[in-house]
Amino acid sequence: MNPEQIREAHNRQIEKIRNRQDLSHQAKQVAMARAHQSTVTKLESMRQADRQQYDERRTQLEKRLFGNRELSGTDALSARDARERAASYTHPDEAHAAYKRAQRDGDRDMMRALGSWAADQAAMPILGEAWRPLVETHAAATPGYAQNLEELRSLQEPGQFGDNSYATPAVPDELGRMSPYQVSALAESDLTIYGNDAPEAA
Repeated sequence: MNPEQIREAHNRQIEKIRNRQDLSHQAKQVAMARAHQSTVTKLESMRQADRQQYDERRTQLEKRLFGNRELSGTDALSARDARERAASYTHPDEAHAAYKRAQRDGDRDMMRALGSWAADQAAMPILGEAWRPLVETHAAATPGYAQNLEELRSLQEPGQFGDNSYATPAVPDELGRMSPYQVSALAESDLTIYGNDAPEAA
């Protein structure tokens, strides 16, 4: 079930409670508060699960693209040195020339470091455009890099500004202008809702 389906199910449930003739106004309020609170919990759980999946995939892709193997000793020092040297290049043409030299010499650490540095710079608005050729060069020289980079760029962080996927439904009119805290407190009241569909309503 996706967020939209959860909201649709919530609206159906609220309407069902609203139309019950056997419930008092207070009982309807409690039932609606419980339905609303349940929907809020479901949407938040889904957002957290999607966020975790996003974080895990992003970490996996970044490690594939920019990370070094599990290194120790001189290999680790070499990789760190390469990253420091790569970060010293402030002009994309100079960095590109350094990449070509590293490629010619078979220096994979420097190639990886320069590719990573270029990708970071390329992510900047406007100024980053000049770094894209180096990113493309590294992509062409590294099996699977282009596909992984494309996927990384296309990843959308769940729940960011402008993403209404996990928006909670409006509080039912019967609950007036209750705050989320008041709705939650009402949902936790001891009132038992009776009826043939009580478990769904309450």
